[in-house]
Amino acid sequence: MEHTWLIYEKQRFIEYILYQYEFKNAESVWILNLIKSNPKYLSNISFAKEMTDDRFLSISTKQSNQLSLMYCKEKFCIDDGRQIFHDIRLDQSHLNVILYLNQRDDRLNRIMLLQMLFDQFSDNENVNFSKDNPKEYSIYHWEQLIRNEIDRALDNNDQETFLEMTKILQFINELEENW
Repeated sequence: MEHTWLIYEKQRFIEYILYQYEFKNAESVWILNLIKSNPKYLSNISFAKEMTDDRFLSISTKQSNQLSLMYCKEKFCIDDGRQIFHDIRLDQSHLNVILYLNQRDDRLNRIMLLQMLFDQFSDNENVNFSKDNPKEYSIYHWEQLIRNEIDRALDNNDQETFLEMTKILQFINELEENW
């Protein structure tokens, strides 16, 4: 199971979007409440920017131009909110959640960055994912850490790590451009 700190952050984020945004479909609210209600669901979701071949859920706010609600699993897609709710309730495997909000939201970007960093560094004993240490939360700190990992990957000819780290660094750079 994922670190309880990241689960807590996901739960807080879902509470935030439920309060801040109006969704096109009432079932979207049911589904988000279901996900936030249980650490098991929270540990098995990831917020994503784009659709994948995996299992994913797409939810839109009223002012966005996207479909209100769509759920895809094994290349089969449905848009019936009740069916989606029950499938998510019964199938607790990993789920990518794509949110189409009517405006850019820094909190969504932050939670996606936290997920990426946690995926890469959760096993690293030198990295502290505690909310009690503000230095660990600074973008500059993470940027330096990732640049060091890129250098190490180049030295070790580790293409997989290099690609993952450059992807995260690119995401951080995009965030900085928009701040």
